[in-house]
Amino acid sequence: MRILLLSLLMCIFTSAHAGYSANFEGKVTDVLTYPYGTLILIRVEGQPKTHTSCTKFDYPAIATDVSPESRQLVMPRLLLAYASGEKVNIGYDKNGGCVDGRIRIHRVG
Repeated sequence: MRILLLSLLMCIFTSAHAGYSANFEGKVTDVLTYPYGTLILIRVEGQPKTHTSCTKFDYPAIATDVSPESRQLVMPRLLLAYASGEKVNIGYDKNGGCVDGRIRIHRVG
């Protein structure tokens, strides 16, 4: 079941935005949401400190153009990993795909 869910998440994120080309792994140390928008920011141990086109490295982002259905799949995964201290694998575009200057998250596994 878990593999099926992770596969579904990967398909949703990679089909919505071409450019997923790298991964990083670590424990989720912050999950930030805001009542005035749909941007989700996270901080993960081991996240990239540099990027070819993004200018902010504090929090990778799940963009506002990700569907509500996809958010409902990803958010519990992030919060469970945060609460349990479990490592996650984050997929992103190492060459572009920024969200407000931050690294765009394409997959949470």
